[in-house]
Amino acid sequence: MILIILLFVFAAVVALVLGLTPIVVSQGGALAQKNTAKFIAKYDPVLTDQQIKKMRSLILFVPAGLAVLAFLFSPPEWRLNVMILGVVLGLIIPRVQLNRMIALRKRRFNDQLMDALMIMSSSFRGGLSLIQAIEAVVDEMPDPVKQEFGIVLGENKMGVPLDESLNRLYKRTPSPGLQQMVTAILLARETGGNLALIFARIITTMRERKKIEQNLQTLTIQGKIQAVVMTGLPVLFYLGVSGSNPHFFDVMKNSPDGQKLLIACIIMWILGAISIWKISAFKDL
Repeated sequence: MILIILLFVFAAVVALVLGLTPIVVSQGGALAQKNTAKFIAKYDPVLTDQQIKKMRSLILFVPAGLAVLAFLFSPPEWRLNVMILGVVLGLIIPRVQLNRMIALRKRRFNDQLMDALMIMSSSFRGGLSLIQAIEAVVDEMPDPVKQEFGIVLGENKMGVPLDESLNRLYKRTPSPGLQQMVTAILLARETGGNLALIFARIITTMRERKKIEQNLQTLTIQGKIQAVVMTGLPVLFYLGVSGSNPHFFDVMKNSPDGQKLLIACIIMWILGAISIWKISAFKDL
């Protein structure tokens, strides 16, 4: 019986969100267009058009869905505050998740790039052309290198100049190693040069850079552990106090001022956690 009720509630939430979508879109006006333009400008080099459409829909649906869930399941005295918090989290979570997925994909690409350059260098030594070397990378490497270099091949077959395709590749997945590769190819096409030797030097540089990054990760591991501990302490404190004295936080939960203070604490905790992780992290070389 409970499962049936939950299914009906979920269906109602979906229907309500779908019904509110045209209203939200129509009332957004210039602000919605401005946010959409910023979103496209930021993620267009990385995502396909279909992926951008999906993410725009997700950014629209998640805040509305969390607000509706907060309205249905939160206590009446908490309803407005929880709905506001749900909308804020709904605006933040999709973008954070998207940025995390893009960063993970770029990291995997950079980890595979050295092997791709080794394949291309071997292809040049074997007398293959640049296009044939890229085809060898597509045939032998897994995603995301296979996908990105496959896009370069597809654009080349469609008549897009190779220089432009390589520049687009760098815009989608910027990294120092890829920048050196693209620059070397463009210069060699204009002035000539031994690409096999140049790629061997790029590979050596990338190996040295990777060693330095590994040393930095070792040096910053203590800061990351401290970030985990400092982020989890407030939650552990709340759970410990609530377990020993369940009514300890009743004043904050049941009074309007306490609710506002509690929401402010949660927001400050989230901002503090983000700041700690930003400080303990380092950018790739």
